[in-house]
Amino acid sequence: MAKVDLRKGKRLKYDARSVQTLFKTLSRNHYNLLKMVDNKARIVLTVNSIITSLLLGIRFIDAGTRVVNINTGTKILVISSMLSMIFALICMLPHRYFGKKYRKSGYKGTLYAENFSSLSLNEFKQEFERIMVSGQNVYDEMIIDLYFLGKIISMKQKLVTISVGMFLLGLIATIIYTLITAI
Repeated sequence: MAKVDLRKGKRLKYDARSVQTLFKTLSRNHYNLLKMVDNKARIVLTVNSIITSLLLGIRFIDAGTRVVNINTGTKILVISSMLSMIFALICMLPHRYFGKKYRKSGYKGTLYAENFSSLSLNEFKQEFERIMVSGQNVYDEMIIDLYFLGKIISMKQKLVTISVGMFLLGLIATIIYTLITAI
């Protein structure tokens, strides 16, 4: 019976290896998600800038000696592409630009570069000593850091979704306009 109680007791405590594996996995997943969102924003920006450059470039090439009006379908596509690029660029901003909302919560995580870059070396060492006093402090700090990084990833995913949505709406509207005016 003592063996059963020992196993139950062990299950109630943290398993250090499991906790470390959990944090490694979560950190890697967050990093990969952040990379994927930034790559998607970069792709959206590239595609839209090529489309906008081509559409506006053709206008100026044709306008050599005469005035060329851009038809409504082209205007729709250029405007939606530009709006899409704006949201993609906002998404690509470093997350410190989104930090005001989260600073109100009192988050002053030492693990985030922007938060500790303003500290002196002594202040930084003192803050790390405070964290390292107990294993629970380390875990708490990592949990807080992962939480706010997840918030930022979520916000960036929404911005990329809006960016792609704007481009799709503009593309669909242009196709519909072209089909209607061609008939």
